[in-house]
Amino acid sequence: MENQPMNQPTKKEEIFDKKKIVGAVIGGVVGVVAVAAGTVAAIHFINQPASEPTATETATTTAEPEPTVPDKISLQNTVDKWVDTQSSAGNSGIIIYDIDNDEIVARHNEDTKIRIESIYKMFVAYEGYYRIDSGQWDGNQQVLNWNDFSGKPYTLSLCLDHMIRFSYSSCAEKVWSMIGQNNLQAAYEEKGYKNTSISNITSTPSDLMKLYQQYWKHTDLSEESWKKIQDSMLNQTAPGNAADVYTRNWRQGLPSGFSTAVVYDKVGWLGDGAGHWLYYGDAAFVVFPEVESNREGEKKLARHYIVIALTKNTDYKELVKLGRNLETAVKSEDNYE
Repeated sequence: MENQPMNQPTKKEEIFDKKKIVGAVIGGVVGVVAVAAGTVAAIHFINQPASEPTATETATTTAEPEPTVPDKISLQNTVDKWVDTQSSAGNSGIIIYDIDNDEIVARHNEDTKIRIESIYKMFVAYEGYYRIDSGQWDGNQQVLNWNDFSGKPYTLSLCLDHMIRFSYSSCAEKVWSMIGQNNLQAAYEEKGYKNTSISNITSTPSDLMKLYQQYWKHTDLSEESWKKIQDSMLNQTAPGNAADVYTRNWRQGLPSGFSTAVVYDKVGWLGDGAGHWLYYGDAAFVVFPEVESNREGEKKLARHYIVIALTKNTDYKELVKLGRNLETAVKSEDNYE
């Protein structure tokens, strides 16, 4: 047997090397094919439309924000029905303003001039509080030479409170004289109160609505003054042993018609002492509280209204009925008791 040259592959090695070469070629081809298939699949995936959102995702993405103001309720029909029952309806004037929606929701003779009696004190009080908050007046200055039923001296601040809380005329007349009747009239005329004569104690539901809008915004009063005003309009029952001027039922009219709503009120009346009311009016903020869950489990937001009702030759009990009807209408619309 002849000797094989050094480094010369045997027959078996040649076959094995050829197999390796073929395997490498096949592997390369398979790899190229796999890469190409992967690229096609990736392109196909990229071009696919986004999958449909689930019900949960849809609810999350399309949920609307909760409302910040309640839906408007028209109270015109309620007022119209009340008017139909009044023999002196032509001498009455009503306006109801939805503060939340910035809209009048009921009206009747809203531009008719009528005597407002002690409601004029709300014009005096606003100017008085303004002068204290602007630094023109000192609220601790004593303005009457006697004390109130609890022994407190009648300072300017106390007078502003009592002219609203107890409709105390001595305080209102004193502060009015300090301002000056002509000055007070001019101040309101400059603000656009064209149908109000404070000296004649006449105004319209529309002008009183404007005054109450001014109170509600109170841009030139302090929050402390606004809280005092609200308290004066809400808590109007004096101690039982107080003098008669303090113990009259200031809330016997419109406020007595509401049991759910909170009523901040100033009343004005003129009667003959024998049960006949020549003029009777209420000017109020009426606030319905928020209802967490009504009969259908729905949340109802708080509602805020300005209600002005001025009457002539009408008993205050008719205003109680008006208040009751308004409350029933709102609660019925919001579906709660």
